[in-house]
Amino acid sequence: MWVGTSLIALHTPEMPRDIAVTAFVTGAAGGLGTALITALRAQGCQVSGLAESTEGAQRVRRAGAVPVLGSLLEPGPWQDQAVADWVFHLPPGPLDEARLTRRRAASIGRVRLRMDSQLLDVLAGSATRRIVYVADTSCYGPVGARPVTEDEPPRPSALGRIFAPALERLNCYIAAGLPIATALPGLMYGHSSWFRACVVEPVMAGRRVLQFGPTGAWVSAIHVEDCARALVHLAEHGKPGGRYFLVNDDPVRTHELASAFARVARRRFRAWRLPMWIASLAIGAALADFITADAVFSNIRLRGLGFRFRYPALEEGLLQVARSTS
Repeated sequence: MWVGTSLIALHTPEMPRDIAVTAFVTGAAGGLGTALITALRAQGCQVSGLAESTEGAQRVRRAGAVPVLGSLLEPGPWQDQAVADWVFHLPPGPLDEARLTRRRAASIGRVRLRMDSQLLDVLAGSATRRIVYVADTSCYGPVGARPVTEDEPPRPSALGRIFAPALERLNCYIAAGLPIATALPGLMYGHSSWFRACVVEPVMAGRRVLQFGPTGAWVSAIHVEDCARALVHLAEHGKPGGRYFLVNDDPVRTHELASAFARVARRRFRAWRLPMWIASLAIGAALADFITADAVFSNIRLRGLGFRFRYPALEEGLLQVARSTS
């Protein structure tokens, strides 16, 4: 009978503004997770966040949420906390790995399917008003250097074929009545995660930045704070069953991310450029395919919901990163 309950939840009236919205965030200890907690707290939400370690729980608490220790792979107290007005599912992404082999990517894909099932099955009979699921743009494959919309038929890359089953299976949950809006962030940057390790730290320390190939691929980027704000916007305004690319207005070559950051940070830029074939040896074939292919996406659907970027262009976002670094 959970299908009927979920369908009713789709038509639940908006909660009065004087009643705080409750939110539950998976992957809450990561860079996007903590930024999302900050954005939710700015909206007056009561937030709990799932963390798999005591260190992660401390990061969740510092960001302003109530930490919940546990793993989506196992039943636990998180199942009670997950039944919130808004649920944000942030499964691990490909750039969380320093070296991603095809075998490791396949393992991550299997784990993601299990995580999704554990969470979405718990929410099946609940009154949750919106589930925002963060998917991966690699499921759309190397779409080229001209922006495409969410209606483009997915042609997954080698990495995308690992994550595509999870994206496809969402359709079953959506058809059953779960109010899922799917977010597909572009290349996310900020003072955290891969961007800190691969760009900010070497530039600020005067070290060379590792780059593959002569120019880098064309990509769509988004500042982590804008990404977090966009996720909150989707919880409020996203349509159940809708897919949304979360990218700014400024496609860029990947090599320009580091040189532009050095420029706004007023640091000397030095690069260590290696041939493309070395990328597979250094970071794994699956990840190499992903980061060396042109993939530019349109944000017209997100902007159509009324979302406004704080950092619509790369230069503005990098300036914020530089200021927060100094």
